[in-house]
Amino acid sequence: MAKTNLKPLAVPFKPVQSHRSFELVCERVREKLLQGELKPGDKLPPERDLATQLGVSRNVVREALRSLEIAGVVALKKGVKGGAFIQEGAASSISQAMSDLITLRAVSLKDLFEARVMILEMVIDRAFSDKATPDLSAMEDVVARTAVAARNNAIAERVRLAREFYHELASLTVNTAIIFTVDSQTELVQTFLRYRVGELEPEALIASRTEFLGLLKAGDIDGAKANLRAHLNKVHTSLW
Repeated sequence: MAKTNLKPLAVPFKPVQSHRSFELVCERVREKLLQGELKPGDKLPPERDLATQLGVSRNVVREALRSLEIAGVVALKKGVKGGAFIQEGAASSISQAMSDLITLRAVSLKDLFEARVMILEMVIDRAFSDKATPDLSAMEDVVARTAVAARNNAIAERVRLAREFYHELASLTVNTAIIFTVDSQTELVQTFLRYRVGELEPEALIASRTEFLGLLKAGDIDGAKANLRAHLNKVHTSLW
């Protein structure tokens, strides 16, 4: 977790002039991030100072900050110690973009589900590409807690543990781009499944997770992929 700097940084901004000023303000902030002048936890200058440096009105700055907040780049906090803070990267940014594409019918749910299966199979291949079996203890712990949550009909906990399960699977690749991709897909799929999770039989879920983990531990990669594919297809088709 990045340390939050409550004191605004003295990062200079050049003026912007355009009828799309708020978008250019957003670009200026992103440029500072790319150049390393800003990092997660840093506090941006106050609205008035930003407006003066950029040569725009405070309303333009305010609109830009709202846009950056929606994009997950900054967090806007109120109060004496409030302000605009640079956020940590989050999978929700990717999820929102893909959600918009689905809403606009640019991407179908069917394509989303197929991509999810393909990416997770790729994750398994990558994680087990070496001869040594990766450490599966974190996944074992998630599967054990999933069994408890499923048998107690703890729906919210099951949803959270499902996200954790796929996160731990992706983490076996030690590739942050893949981890963020898998996290965002899981988060997005869960928005469509949130009212249907309870329809998945607890014992069937437990059996699937336990079998999958056992196949991974035994080094049966093809079997593990087939198990995961069957489980995901069952979950996904519950939406049709």
